[in-house]
Amino acid sequence: MLNEMSSLSSREIKLIFLNFMSYTFLVYNYSILLVFNSPYISQTLFKGSYVLSLLGVYGLLLIDVIMRVPGAYVLGPISDRYGRKFVTRISSLGSALPLVVVALIPDPSPILLIILYMVQGFFTGGLSAGITVVGVEDLPERHRGWFGGSGFAVGGSAYLLASIVFFTIITVIGSSNYIEIGWRTMFLTSLLILPFGFLMSESLRFRRNKERVKSPAKVLISSYKRQFILASTLTALWASMNALVNVMLPNFLYAVDHLSKIEIGYMSLIYSVVAIISAFMGGELSERIGRKKISMIGGILGILFSPVFMLMPLSSRSLIPIFVSILGFVSVFGGGGIMSYVNENFPTKIRSTGVSLSWNIGFLVGNFIPLLLTTILYFTSIALFPVVEMIAMLILGALIISVSIISHETKGNIEKE
Repeated sequence: MLNEMSSLSSREIKLIFLNFMSYTFLVYNYSILLVFNSPYISQTLFKGSYVLSLLGVYGLLLIDVIMRVPGAYVLGPISDRYGRKFVTRISSLGSALPLVVVALIPDPSPILLIILYMVQGFFTGGLSAGITVVGVEDLPERHRGWFGGSGFAVGGSAYLLASIVFFTIITVIGSSNYIEIGWRTMFLTSLLILPFGFLMSESLRFRRNKERVKSPAKVLISSYKRQFILASTLTALWASMNALVNVMLPNFLYAVDHLSKIEIGYMSLIYSVVAIISAFMGGELSERIGRKKISMIGGILGILFSPVFMLMPLSSRSLIPIFVSILGFVSVFGGGGIMSYVNENFPTKIRSTGVSLSWNIGFLVGNFIPLLLTTILYFTSIALFPVVEMIAMLILGALIISVSIISHETKGNIEKE
């Protein structure tokens, strides 16, 4: 693998770095900032009981993800006509500025928060039309699989970034001041996406392909309907599996295992590293055995390790890092090949439209999971948290296996154009 990495050109290495960092900040901005801070700021933003205020936070996240779909619908075709670079730049700016406003307003009202997250979500949908496409599209076939793992590895790298920022802020201002000014400082770091987004180069494959479609969305629905449905469905299932752990983990550790803010930060750090490794491993294996098979294997692992949720509150604290590592690995391993799979379903002339719509519809469904599970807990009991998580992972694992079986293999499709 290292020898093969050395065969990459300096342009391709730069592309990998900028694409991965831009995508990391995409996830960091749209969800991690809010979710990572949810145990500490939910009752600041939304007054009420702990569970009810969490519903408010997850509701904001859902509004953001809903707006990603119209953002993809509007900006995806622009990317197919005018380039991935152009859309990445304008969307980087549009996705960061609303979060700066959240940080600077002393006491933002729920209505204002909703409006700001609607704007943020719209431009995040457009951002995926560039960032989710350009790296997979432009790299050589041998590197398409492992790099496609970044589609879910960025969940881990965004958590890792959040952990580093969190501990830096805590060190500087102290944990007692975090609820007052710490989280606002963290929200201001959303601006760091701008240098990476603006330095992103244009896709050479897009430049070489001179065919421009007047209405990419119409071509997508009329000629690539089956591919679009399968790409959206598998993305939705793996986004759901990821959200089951990624989004719910801080609150699970807080409410079930009763960890402190600092301990949750350390567990998030462990989760981050494991998730990054797992997603890239899954992506690399998908290049060897296929996107379809690795997705099926991931679904099986989800079923086998779902009881971990039940074991966590029953075991000693010393075992929690091991359980977090297992969940981090299982939640993204089979999804390592999905970003490549989605890209390979569509030709260059409509790829940004097809990928951004499939990806954002999938993550829209996936982000219903935290809201659904939190609603169940609200109407039952927080004590059922482990049972609810285990059952959800069992169901998702079974669905992933079923859809993967009826799916088709896409590895090598881009090179066949």
